[in-house]
Amino acid sequence: MDKKELIDEIAKKHHIILDEADPILAVVSANEMIFDEYINKVDNLFIKHKADLESFKINISRELKEYIETNKEILRTIAAQNLKFSESKQEKIEQPEGPKEEKYQISKNHIFIFMISQIILLLMGLLVGVLI
Repeated sequence: MDKKELIDEIAKKHHIILDEADPILAVVSANEMIFDEYINKVDNLFIKHKADLESFKINISRELKEYIETNKEILRTIAAQNLKFSESKQEKIEQPEGPKEEKYQISKNHIFIFMISQIILLLMGLLVGVLI
């Protein structure tokens, strides 16, 4: 704020006439200097925290990508083992007990695969949320 504007505002509100050499204006100037220094410190801290958060976000997204890739490999391994198990079980059974039990086995396998795929989709959603 300009000194002239400040003097006019004080005269209007408080009916006090100030001179430009009045000591009270030195206090106003000192306050401005203190506030400017404070704002600069806050800006520097904001920039530092923003950089820290950005590096944290990058690290988290990298870790999530690695975790998803690891889980994809595990899911593929589990699916292959499940397929081998179901094939060996079908070979061992000489006479099927009925279509209801076979449907139950297929349904159970599908539920397992569905649950694993939901976990992977949830992790990918979390990754997208972190990146945004």
